[in-house]
Amino acid sequence: MKAVFGSMAFRRMFAHSFMLMLCVGILFLSHTDPAAAQSLQKLESAADRLVQFFTGKFGRSVGAMAFIGMFLAAAFGFWSWGALLRVGGALAGMFAAAELVGFLAGN
Repeated sequence: MKAVFGSMAFRRMFAHSFMLMLCVGILFLSHTDPAAAQSLQKLESAADRLVQFFTGKFGRSVGAMAFIGMFLAAAFGFWSWGALLRVGGALAGMFAAAELVGFLAGN
C-alpha cells in the first residue's frame, strides 16, 4: 500500500487533481454578481495605500539603505556579488511591479 501512495504516478495524479480543483474553484468564485464587486472599494483603497507605502518615500529609503549595506558587505567580502544582484533585482522588480501592472491594465 505504501508503494502505491509513494509512487511518482500517484504524486503526479494528486498534484494534477489538486490543480484542476483549484482552477475550478477560482472559476466558480470569479463568476459572481457584479453588484457584489462594487462593495470592494475600501479593500481597493487599502491595497493602493499599501502599494504606495512600499513604493513611496519609505520604500525608497529602505531600499537605498539595503543597497548601501549590501554593497559594503560585498565590497569587504561578507556578502557575495551574486546575492547582491539577486536582491537588487528583487528590489527593482518590487518598484517596477506597480508600473508594470498599470501598463498592462491600460492606465
